Order: sequence, then structure tokens, then C-alpha cells
Amino acid sequence: MSETITPRRFASKLSPDIPKHWLPGNEVVSSILNAYTILVPANEGFYVRTLKACMPRIRNGQLRERCRKFIHQEAQHGVAHTRYWDNLDAQGYRFRAFEKNVDRLVFRVMEKFGPIGLRVSLVSCVEHINAYIGHEFLSQQILARADPRVKDLMEWHFAEEIEHRRVAFDLLQAVAPNYALRALGFALTAGLFYSLMCFQAVNLLAQDGILWRKETWRQIEAHMGSRHHMFRRTLRHLLDYLQPGFHPSQTGNDALAEEVLTRLASTTPPVVAPTRQSQPRTWDQVA
Repeated sequence: MSETITPRRFASKLSPDIPKHWLPGNEVVSSILNAYTILVPANEGFYVRTLKACMPRIRNGQLRERCRKFIHQEAQHGVAHTRYWDNLDAQGYRFRAFEKNVDRLVFRVMEKFGPIGLRVSLVSCVEHINAYIGHEFLSQQILARADPRVKDLMEWHFAEEIEHRRVAFDLLQAVAPNYALRALGFALTAGLFYSLMCFQAVNLLAQDGILWRKETWRQIEAHMGSRHHMFRRTLRHLLDYLQPGFHPSQTGNDALAEEVLTRLASTTPPVVAPTRQSQPRTWDQVA
């Protein structure tokens, strides 16, 4: 299945006056997505290197072009989120040692020792996770009251995850069409992804000194249960991925992603703009 994928850059400036808790009245969601931001560049770098290693194996020209655009988009995600790290530094958060250790002990180890089919399986699963996170945050308008600069960054990223959600799965079917390998990639990815993100979100809340505040736990309950139902919805999305007949085209919301990207591209100056169709720099080259 083909889809329209447009590589874009996040052109908006991330001013130093962005508040620490940029979603008013919800320090928990602010911290969850700050943790997500901290993990994005290493994740995206792993995706880029994995797909570039697969390129000589791809015989289908259309899939090869989709992978090239996927690489370009993911490289831009890493660049944009790394720019936001300057704001986290200015706010006094300590996170860089954690990020370096995750990159070194998780992604670099898997890249060194994992066979290419397994690595693509990991990317396919985490891309499913990224797409359904994007779908839930956009469809529920969870960031409606957020600081507009961070809202634009997150919603651009979420929309592009929905836009290219089919690519890694289709690549897995091309290079290693094995259900057992897909299930193994799921088993390794799902628990690790949420463990790392939750650990870092808790760490940020602890650095703020509000982890054990009653209001913090009320916000956690509302996000995971009564308001956004993210625990139930996440479980459903994860189980969908394990269905033998699953394909990412069955999930997500292309029209919603297109609406977000059109809106962001139509502002003056635009928040996002198409990149030049040149070979993108990888995260390794940017760092």
C-alpha cells in the first residue's frame, strides 16, 4: 500500500521562555511528553540506521522511495526534539546522562548484535506505538491548552507518525515476513519503550518535587483512566498489533494527520515546511 509522505522540517523557534509545565494544570502530561522528547533522538537515529542498512535489500522501487522519505522525516524529528533539549536544560532538568546510557546500552547494543530482521521488527513495533500515541493525542485534543510552541512541535511529530505508519511494517514484510519475528520484536519493544518513558517521566516529576503530591496522582488517574483512558486504549492498540492479519492501514486517522499538517504549513511564517529533496543528515551526523 502506498501513501503520501512529505519530508518536512520544524521551522518554528522554540523560545527560552517556554514554561516548565507547558500544559497548564497538567504537570503529568507535560512530564510524559518531555520524557518522550528525551527518548526521540536516539530512537530516531536507530530507525534511520536500520532502514539505511536495509536499502540494498529492497527490490520494490516504491517501497524504497517510501523508506527514503521515512528516513528523511525521522531525521528531522531527531533534530527538532534535540533543539527542545535546550529548553529542558534551561529549566534545570537533569536528563542527558540517562539519554546517553539508553542510546549506548539499548540502541547501540541492538544495532551491534541484533540481526537486521529483528531490528526492523523493533522499528515496526515502535512505529505502531508512535502512530497510536499520535492518534490518541490528536483525536482527543489532549494538547488543546498547551503552550502553542510545544503543541506545534508535538502535533507535527504525531501527525507525521500517522502519515508514515505503514512504512516500517511493510519493510518488515519485505525483508522478514515471519509472524514469530514480529511477535519477538513486540515482546522486546513494548515493555522497554513504556518502562523507559515512565521511568524518565517519574524522574522529571521527582526533580520538580511534585511526584508524591495528591494532585499529581489525580492527574495520572485521569490520563490513564477516567479522562483519556490511555491504559485501556494502549492495551487495545498493542493487542491489535499481535493479530495475524494486522496492517497499520487499519489504524490511525489520515484525515486528522493531514488537517494538522496543513494547518501547521499554512501559518505565517509556517511552523513546518517541506525540506529539500536531498539526502537527509542522520542523527549521528547532526550530533
